Amino acid sequence: MFSINRSPYKVGVLTLLLIVGLTLLVGCDNREDTPGIRQPEIVPGFLIITGSGVESETRFTLDELKNMEEGLAGACYSAVNNWPAQKFFVGKGVKVSYLLKKAGIKDEAQTIIVWAGDGYSAAFTREQLEEKRFCFPNLREDSEEGAREVPAILAWEHWEGSSDLSKAASGKLGLFLGQKGLNDAVTPVYVKDVVTLEVLSSPPGQWDVVQAEPAPGKVKSGTQVVLTHPQLDQVKIYYTVDGSTPDEKSRVYNPSTTYFQPDLIQPITINESMIIKTRVMGFGKYDSPEAAFAYEVE
Repeated sequence: MFSINRSPYKVGVLTLLLIVGLTLLVGCDNREDTPGIRQPEIVPGFLIITGSGVESETRFTLDELKNMEEGLAGACYSAVNNWPAQKFFVGKGVKVSYLLKKAGIKDEAQTIIVWAGDGYSAAFTREQLEEKRFCFPNLREDSEEGAREVPAILAWEHWEGSSDLSKAASGKLGLFLGQKGLNDAVTPVYVKDVVTLEVLSSPPGQWDVVQAEPAPGKVKSGTQVVLTHPQLDQVKIYYTVDGSTPDEKSRVYNPSTTYFQPDLIQPITINESMIIKTRVMGFGKYDSPEAAFAYEVE
């Protein structure tokens, strides 16, 4: 407990603690302003689709979105967050792919940024919003059985914590999309209060490769290998030790983040000679090249 008095030093300390606390609260929701990117102008009452990747800026009212009968969809979405916790969401709205076509998306469009009214944003490669993604009804049993394809949508009716579509209730426009694998952490990009889709022709870039410590080579049995990445909390490191190519179904090195449960990020113990193959995946950029680390037990 803290006692508050008029001491400038104690007031300063308390202020600092309050700032840190608020920062942690923002971090826990995994929602923060995107640094270095300027948000397009907001027009209240309209969804705006703009940027160099569309023929011209387009604006839609909510009523116009609801009348796009050919593009309407409703689905249940399985999801994992960065705690990690497994959840289900339901949503009713319009397909993102349909909206982008209506707005005249160009062939050269490569990057799509989804903006919220509060300045939060999530970036995607074009492929990440167009590729096949799924709802895994048996997510909590770690099973892909019964998986069904679901579209990326902007939903005006939605609900968290249920797989019953009838429970979807009116709310601010929200982005929902499916998972590629059971460990695909999608909730950080479930943007709430969507106001703008910014479509760009600029390339999204590629995630950096993983680094390993100690370096590959001869090691003693029991050696622990630590995998690192400069954007560890923004990506997932998928890896294999059986010689196969890592993909979204492989084991995840960092199931949580350094600000949630860092103890879940465990080194890989080398008890026999092996090759660790890694690939970095995350929204907003292309997957990293594969990086392989060969260890020989002495």
